Formats: sequence, C-alpha cells, structure tokens
Amino acid sequence: MSHGDGSKPPRNRKERRRQQRQNPTSTTTGDDPSSLPFKLAQPDRDAPAPTGKSLFQLADEREHLLSQGKPFAKPGPPPSTQRGKKSANVGGDAAVSEEKESEQGKGNELEHKKEEVDEPIGHFASSVFFTITLLMLHFTLDVLVHHQYRQEIGWGMILWRIGMASPVLLGLVYALHGEASTPTLALATQFFFFAVSTLSGCYLVRAANEEAYFAVMKRAPPLGTLWVWSVIELKLEYALPSLMMVGAYLWYGEYSMI
Repeated sequence: MSHGDGSKPPRNRKERRRQQRQNPTSTTTGDDPSSLPFKLAQPDRDAPAPTGKSLFQLADEREHLLSQGKPFAKPGPPPSTQRGKKSANVGGDAAVSEEKESEQGKGNELEHKKEEVDEPIGHFASSVFFTITLLMLHFTLDVLVHHQYRQEIGWGMILWRIGMASPVLLGLVYALHGEASTPTLALATQFFFFAVSTLSGCYLVRAANEEAYFAVMKRAPPLGTLWVWSVIELKLEYALPSLMMVGAYLWYGEYSMI
C-alpha cells in the first residue's frame, strides 16, 4: 500500500517520526485510515447475544466451589493447628478433660493470686507479726499488773515469761489465724474462739477478785492476751454474745474489774 510520496507506511512510532521530520507536510498512518495495514469496521450490533457464560458468572461458580472445598480443601488454620484438632477429635474425652483441667488450673491460679494479694508476705510471716503484736500486749499487761500491786518490776522475769509464751502462741496463731478453707471449718473455728473468749474472760474476772495478788500477777497477762485475741478472731455476731456473757458473769458474781 502506497503512501502520499510513494514510500512504505511507517511500521512503528520511530519510523513515523523520522518520516515526519523528512516530510513535514505528508500525512501519517494515523491520519489516513486507508493507509492502515488492517481493515477498520464497526461491530455487528444486530448479531444474537452469546450463549456462553460471562466472566462474572464463571467467577461466582468458582468461588462457590472453593467455599465447599472443591477442588481444593477449605481455607483454614495452619497445618499445626489442624493436626491439633485432629488429635483432639480422636481423643474425644481426653480433650474435654484437658479443657476442664485447664479451667481448673486457671481457677487455682486466680485463687493463688488472691491469696497473694490477701497475704503478700505469706501465712507464716503474717503469723509471726501477729504473734509479736500479742506478745507486746502480754508485756504491757505484765507491767500494768505489777504497777497495780505496787511491786518492783522484774524485767528479766517478764522477758523470760514472754520467751516461754512465744512458741506456744506462735503455734496457735499459725494454726488458727487466717481464713478457713471450708465453711464448716470456719464455723468450727468461730465456736472454738467463742468458748475460749467466754471462759478466759470469766476466769480472768474470778481470778482478779478472789485469788491472791501473786496468782493474779502470774495469770492475768496470759489470760488477758488470750481473751483479747479470741475476741479479735470472732465475728461481730459471735463476739457480742461472748462479751455479754462475761458481763453477766461479772454482774451475777458481784465482781469488780477495778
């Protein structure tokens, strides 16, 4: 096919630009459709619609098959997780028991954390500090009873009595002080302290009014310490009746605490 000047039509953009530089007035292939190497034509709009499926329909079908695991497996977790699920399905009851153990372990961990919050220094250290507080009360009562009877204070004897009472008191505090593990044990502990509080309070009242001053000097500090500790360990609904019973014993026996 000839061009305006008889030369061949340019085959690419480079040849067309060279031809334009050589002959600026000549027409290019893009300007003359008849110079194109192929025939231009309009699409046949009266032709029947295609009977095949469109690309959108084919894409929907493939997506539906993939969601059903065809021709590939369903997308899921990594192989390691799948192996874990298979072993869990094979185990059955074992998997259920492992879940229960895991939940129980979490519960025990929460209880352990709660105990750490309640007693951050531990039960034994808490018992030691509580025992030291009670020994200070014992020391104070021992000094006061010596002042009451105007006796010379024997510091060595007082310290010796505190040293003798320390291991016994520490053992009792370690065994009885703190929160009980079961409701039944907690109730039994409350009844025990109720009896100790009532008996020690009544006996202290009787000893202070009827026994000789030397016996009072020996018995008042340990009895007073035991009475105060028992009342502290009691709940309010048990502590009030215990104190009322000691007060009734004081009134009925016509005793005096002065």
